[in-house]
Amino acid sequence: MSPVERLLKSRLIGIVRLDDLELAVASATCAIEAGLEVIEVTFTLPSAARAIGRLRREHPSALVGAGTVRTLTELEDAAAAGAQFLVAPGLNPELVEAARRRGLLILPGVFTASEVDTALRHGAELLKLFPVEPLGPSYMASLLQPFPRARIVPTGGINAANAAAYLQAGAAAVAMGSSLFPAARIMSEGPGVVVPLVAGALAAVGTKGDKR
Repeated sequence: MSPVERLLKSRLIGIVRLDDLELAVASATCAIEAGLEVIEVTFTLPSAARAIGRLRREHPSALVGAGTVRTLTELEDAAAAGAQFLVAPGLNPELVEAARRRGLLILPGVFTASEVDTALRHGAELLKLFPVEPLGPSYMASLLQPFPRARIVPTGGINAANAAAYLQAGAAAVAMGSSLFPAARIMSEGPGVVVPLVAGALAAVGTKGDKR
């Protein structure tokens, strides 16, 4: 199964945006063990490549990608670490082309119809709609009207309470960051706090969790 197929089947990307390498890996591990199949580690973490490499080795069944990829250097570092997909905060055609040459799935960030059109013309298979809140599912649905074949993954404000509304409005999948990996709580209470959050998110998107 290709990364695109796996991502669409899972319907949920968990975004790990933590400053501490060990906490990032431990939190992602707890989430994977609770049933989350797709993990994105953002390059806002200085040691993101190391975290991705460790997760790939320790959890080979998970789909592990790199987020907040903004430069060709970050793209190369992510690829070298074994990232199976890339996510960018904005639309950079140079990055899209570089990922395609490498055979890597990339989700460029889009917000307007012009950006969706440009991303599709450059061959992007999945698009990250960011930030989707506060405009909500109705904005995403309107954006899909002239691009019915676009596969959009809304990000930025998604949680267990509103995920179903986005999927019903046409989202191909959803991505959750702080609602799954709340940095302050993880720092104070430990990585195990993500387990019930993952369970709630998986239920919201219609995926069964806890594969332990």
